[in-house]
Amino acid sequence: MKFFLIILLIIDIIMIGIFISFYVKFKKIFELPWEDIKESIERAQELVNKLEKLRVASEINSKIELKKEIYSLAKKGYTPKEIAKKLKLSEAEVELVLASKKIAF
Repeated sequence: MKFFLIILLIIDIIMIGIFISFYVKFKKIFELPWEDIKESIERAQELVNKLEKLRVASEINSKIELKKEIYSLAKKGYTPKEIAKKLKLSEAEVELVLASKKIAF
């Protein structure tokens, strides 16, 4: 009977050792650098915000350039219909831009 208890005790010690070794190995796998991940996400969000600002600024600049082109063509004697066709816009858009310039002065 003592022999059987000693064998069970040895088996328990071996199993505890195996569980501890698995725990140590898997603990390293599941430990993630959460602070680094959080910082990376925040940095990515900052970059997305900067890109959004650049996109908006670019759209504003392209609209300004488009208006300048419309005014230039109108000064050269193009009709709103011709300007619209040349710039691939609707005639109403061209007329609106030209009308807004007249109101501004």
